[in-house]
Amino acid sequence: GSRALADWAVSGPRGDRSMTDVEQRDIEVAKEDQQKINQFSRLNLKFDDLDDEIAQLKKTVQTYKDATEEIEGCMEDEGIMMKVGEAYTPIDEDSVTEKLAKLSEQSEATLQEKTEEIEKVRGELDVLKKALYAKFGTSINLEK
Repeated sequence: GSRALADWAVSGPRGDRSMTDVEQRDIEVAKEDQQKINQFSRLNLKFDDLDDEIAQLKKTVQTYKDATEEIEGCMEDEGIMMKVGEAYTPIDEDSVTEKLAKLSEQSEATLQEKTEEIEKVRGELDVLKKALYAKFGTSINLEK
């Protein structure tokens, strides 16, 4: 009947049931455990998003620094030209470096916030991972 079919699905066609088959089948997932697993999954996605944001912010900060260095090293006769639409217009070095410094500062502040946030998420993930591995052992895989 259906019981024999269920046993076959767990033990395989030859009927040799190993301990891991029994362990995996016999572990009951309580509602609170499922909530922890779901929370872990959400935090893991958030961690990945923050990681991507941090990488992008680091690139942005570096771009601002590179632009500032280029402007400071500019020896062109026309000075610095800024593209506005299709045309280039002269702009003074001080206002450009001031604007770049402000943008860089904002990006670095955001980077600091995101870095603090990812550390908080990492801590929460570690706590959940410890609790879930303590309960389920090798029956659960929480690694990327």
